[in-house]
Amino acid sequence: MSEGTATLLRGATLIDGSGAAPLPESAVLVEGERITWVGPAAAAVVPPGANVIDISGKTLMPGLIDCHDHMIHTGFDIMRRASAPLSLTMMRIADNLRVTLEAGITTVRDAGGLDLGFKLAVEEGLIPGPRLVLGLTILSRTGGIGDTRLRSGIDLWFMEMPGLPSPVCDGVEACRRGVREVLHAGADWVKCAATGGVSSQTLGPTDTALTYDELKVIADEAHMRDKRVFVHAYGGQGLVDSVAVGIDCIEHGAYLCRHPETLARMADQGIWLVPTFMVIKLHRERGTPWGRAKAAAMRDDHRRTLEACMQAGVPLAMGTDAGGYMHGHNAVELQLLVENGMTPMQAIVASTGDAARLLDMSADLGTLAAGKYADLLVIDGDPLRDIAILDQPERIQLVMKGGKTYVDRLASAS
Repeated sequence: MSEGTATLLRGATLIDGSGAAPLPESAVLVEGERITWVGPAAAAVVPPGANVIDISGKTLMPGLIDCHDHMIHTGFDIMRRASAPLSLTMMRIADNLRVTLEAGITTVRDAGGLDLGFKLAVEEGLIPGPRLVLGLTILSRTGGIGDTRLRSGIDLWFMEMPGLPSPVCDGVEACRRGVREVLHAGADWVKCAATGGVSSQTLGPTDTALTYDELKVIADEAHMRDKRVFVHAYGGQGLVDSVAVGIDCIEHGAYLCRHPETLARMADQGIWLVPTFMVIKLHRERGTPWGRAKAAAMRDDHRRTLEACMQAGVPLAMGTDAGGYMHGHNAVELQLLVENGMTPMQAIVASTGDAARLLDMSADLGTLAAGKYADLLVIDGDPLRDIAILDQPERIQLVMKGGKTYVDRLASAS
């Protein structure tokens, strides 16, 4: 597909990412980085010299947005990571970005680990990858999920990007300084951990990891800079306090169904939930013995939480948190959202239009409309009938980001 020339994609069924009914026999005109026209194919005006591509029988939809992943992860083999030269690790991370983009994920909010250099490298076109929204460092108490020190005395800080701010923040003033450090280092969002997690041997998923005052100063400092905060919180007082202080987005939230007043407050205040079913499933199937047990224990609550949030009107966005296990299969999260109560259309909107709203990028991304970036996918088949096809590489016929083609299987499929 020629770059720099207007392209008209014509004939597909259009799922625009807004939740509107699909448009059969559609057309989308791409000129440069952006979409300039969307509508029925019969009404399309073809500019002179444009590429006209017939994609009849296929589905045209926005690129997917993963609101919680960790692109820095190259697996759980600590010795493999420890013995790799830093340059090799950087190349492996760059490959994670490429693989993720080629799977149809055109935007990722990195929830900790990646540094500003990778975002700039993608923006400059040095490496292929999704648009990146960065959290940089997970602000955490001593012994919390961001603390890389083991009880043996070994520090796993080598698994983080060199030069990132320290994650350990104990007390209000340390938390204030931590926010200022991550924002100075280039964070788009501030990430913190209010509870323990699934993979930790120490703090459990409902154990409180930051106090109310610590969470409040994190939220206040970020908001003072017009930045928003997302918090690792599964349940318990850490989750309740996170919502009470006005943190903008809850990650995981599996036990939220046990806190109906907090859930209602999230709905009233527009606080988002990114439920991350995929990583919990992977912990349950492939994790450590303690991780498997904790992930299995929260399974029913996690499903009830999604159902309760949908009923209450809590805004929801897709995120996988699966980078530690794999990259390039982010669309599995849509299957899990459907298995846990969403319709296929709701799962797609959570991964496109609503995900862009969460990231405050809906003016440019998330739906296929004139004026927005041409981040789009052509799918062989109908994901509304079978959402699983979004994780089948041979079905992903075209991946375009900003009008540039990164995957093109249309010719071989015709």
